[in-house]
Amino acid sequence: MKLVKPRRIAEGDTIGVVAPSHPVTLFQKQYNDGIRNLRQLGFGVKEGKTVGLTYRDYMAGTDKERAEDINAMFADREVKAIVCALGGQVAIRTLRHLDFNVIRANPKVFSGMSDITTYHLAFLARSGLSGLHQHDVTFGFGTDLDSGDAKFERNLFFKLTMNPERLGQIPALTKWEVWREGSAKGRLFGGNMNSIQCSIGTRYIPSLDEDIIFFWEAMTQPLSHIDQKLAHFREAGLFDRAAGMLIGKIRGEEGGSVKDMTADVKPAVMDIADEFDFPVIAGMDFGHYTPNVPLPMWLKASMNTDEVKVSVDEPFVT
Repeated sequence: MKLVKPRRIAEGDTIGVVAPSHPVTLFQKQYNDGIRNLRQLGFGVKEGKTVGLTYRDYMAGTDKERAEDINAMFADREVKAIVCALGGQVAIRTLRHLDFNVIRANPKVFSGMSDITTYHLAFLARSGLSGLHQHDVTFGFGTDLDSGDAKFERNLFFKLTMNPERLGQIPALTKWEVWREGSAKGRLFGGNMNSIQCSIGTRYIPSLDEDIIFFWEAMTQPLSHIDQKLAHFREAGLFDRAAGMLIGKIRGEEGGSVKDMTADVKPAVMDIADEFDFPVIAGMDFGHYTPNVPLPMWLKASMNTDEVKVSVDEPFVT
């Protein structure tokens, strides 16, 4: 697979914002805070048409409108990077309308998580572009700029996207757990569990022609659902290519508080991956209801459980 890297961004650049899945209306205040914070950090902001659209309550515009917004942002020479407003569930509906030639010819930082995984996979498969599983506008830039969590996440985002140098070791905000020991090298590949599963079997998931360090996160759900998805990944061949596995925090909101079920997932992971010997680090700082470390798709990476260490071993931007 020929990897296409985005161009670096600089302070003062214009950042394009699109809502390529869920509408922003339910999180309007956090979204507005994110736009204000981006400007406060010294960036210009160009909002796409989709940030003001709602279609059938759960889409930020029709499939074509959302795809056209993305195509336009990649084609726009003023826009130097694209940060998604938030995730959702319907990104996959837009893929048939994307212009992958335009995306390949105008490589830009494209950042987001959750359902935005669908785009990271599709861009890699059809354009070779490395997407960034990390910051979005609403839940990333939309937090208190002065908080320790926000500074941790933001500093890593800009270190990765502004400098054509390898990030090296990813710092840990919380304590990560070793579920199976070992060391590994491979290319970062993964994202949100539901989005990965939806992409398997389509033309929008890349062929894995090298070993991967497979990373994934999910929101809280019945353990049987996570078990099923893990088994699907195994039978689809993802585990055959996995040299290592990184698991984020499995969190969701229940009864007004955040529930963490990461530990509950361990028996299913170890059972389904029993025939493999790849190392596993879990409880990492990525996913929902947590600051996110940057995980750029298909970049060379390494992991070592002796030091509970994960490193990004090549530059993300040019």
